[in-house]
Parts: sequence; structure tokens; C-alpha cells
Amino acid sequence: MITLSSTITKVWFITNCGLSVLETTIICFLSHPHSHRYSWQSPYPAALEDSTKATVWFMHHIHKYNVDASRIAIIGDSAGGNLAAAVTQRLTFNEEFADLPTLKFNALLYPGLQAFDFLTPSFQQHGAKPSSIATKEFITFCYSYYVIGNDGLKEAFYYNTHTSPEAKSIYSKFLSHDMIPQKFKQNGYEPPKNKTYGNEKIYRDIEKILVHPDAAPLLREDLKGLPSTYIVTVEQDPLRDDGIIYRQRLKDAGVSVTWKHYEKGIHGMFQLFIDPFSIEAGKQSVQDLIEYANNQFYGK
Repeated sequence: MITLSSTITKVWFITNCGLSVLETTIICFLSHPHSHRYSWQSPYPAALEDSTKATVWFMHHIHKYNVDASRIAIIGDSAGGNLAAAVTQRLTFNEEFADLPTLKFNALLYPGLQAFDFLTPSFQQHGAKPSSIATKEFITFCYSYYVIGNDGLKEAFYYNTHTSPEAKSIYSKFLSHDMIPQKFKQNGYEPPKNKTYGNEKIYRDIEKILVHPDAAPLLREDLKGLPSTYIVTVEQDPLRDDGIIYRQRLKDAGVSVTWKHYEKGIHGMFQLFIDPFSIEAGKQSVQDLIEYANNQFYGK
């Protein structure tokens, strides 16, 4: 069984591990800053390739670590949530990985899953709040580096002018704001009315990355067959709606989904569970994930 105390004593449960042995269970964390190359040094797909190679290598060598092949999960938070979702999709759908053990579950903690739409309700509501460590300005800066290795796309991302009218009509079905419950659209949200704006040249330059499921797991057309998925979202977070929309799309595809939303949570709270730097939502989110993992791995 996984418990908070045993997890902490065996590994730094939150971010200080890449591949962590928990009794006979392996959990792959894909958000640690030293687990892959930095985007300003090596933009997409470097981080994804590193994460995939590390995960595949480990799964091919689980016998060396006394790992139960039926108890393997991939977990990631924030940008690591993007990598965790993308690696999970690769392992599920790419034939080259068909010989690997089947993942037990995938856990995504306030993930960023696309860079196509920066006008979701949560980006409108929480993108400019200085109290958040994940502002719209910071997120678009990071995505620009991830896509092209510099901040040249930051402004286009920020004002959502990096796509074309045709692209919006094609991909809106994967990102429809209708999939977001109405209670999240009560205040500070204006449905985009003009869908004819954009920059065709910018879009054509980045299209192959922007809409590829490896970079934007939320834009994969068919999600059927993915493992059980655990999604955490927090209210004060521009990325909130990426998780909410992915949850709905997974449900529509018949994938088992558990969704935990923390009204008083903040982006990055999963690292804030040890005093004196803890917050209640951080503590609770760790306990909730451990409970879910125990149930998935051991039926407890």
C-alpha cells in the first residue's frame, strides 16, 4: 500500500524523482526540471523524446527493480502533465510500444494540454492575476519557447492570433467551451464572437507542432483505449479548462476518469504538502492521489 509517510521516506514523492520505486509499483514523474532537456536549449520534441525514452527504457528493465508489470502509472504536473499525457498516448496508440506493459493509470495534475486556444474561460478569468505563479503571460512565454525555442510567439499566443479561421473551424470540436460546466463560466468570461481573426503565416509555420497530439494531447481525435485517468484542476489557474475539457473528451471516449477540482487550490499546490510550506489544498491533493493510486493498484 502507498501511504504519505512511506512515500516520503522512500522517494521525494512530488518532484525530486524521475522514476520512483514504490514497493512493487513504479510511478513515472515527468515534471522534474532535470528529467529532460530545457526548452530554451532544445525545443519540441526534445522533452517529449527524453521522457518517452526514459519511460520505455525503464519498462523494458522492470525486472531489475522488482516491479510488478501490472502496477505502472505515469504522472505529471503542469507542463509535466502535458508530457505525461503525450507519453501515455504514445504508449497506448503507437505500434512500436505494443510489447510494453499496459499502464494502470495516468494522472494529470493541473496540466497544460494545448497551445491552440488561449481564450478559454479560465484564461480569461485567471490569466492576469498576479497572485498566480502561472499567469497567461508566463504560460504563453513558456509555450513560445517550447514550440520555437525563443519568445517570438509570445505576443501572438497571448492575443490568440496564432491560428487561422480555417483551423479554428477544424479543431473547435476538440476544444469547445460547451464542454466546460456552466458554473465555470459565470463571471469574467466572454464567448469568442469573432472567429475570422488570426495570422495564416504564423499558423502555417507552426501548424505541424501546434495541432500534433504529441505537443497537444487534447487535440488527438480518438482517445478511446487510454488507461484510467486521474485529473486534478484548481480554480485559480489559467490551465483549469484544459483539464476539464480533457476530462469530458475522455468520458465521451469511454475512458474511466476521476476528476478532482480544488476551489481553494493553486497551480503548483501538489508540491506544497510539507510544513512549513504546506497549504491545506496541497496536503489534500496528495492524500487524494495516494488514495486513488492505492485503489487502482491494490483495490484498497
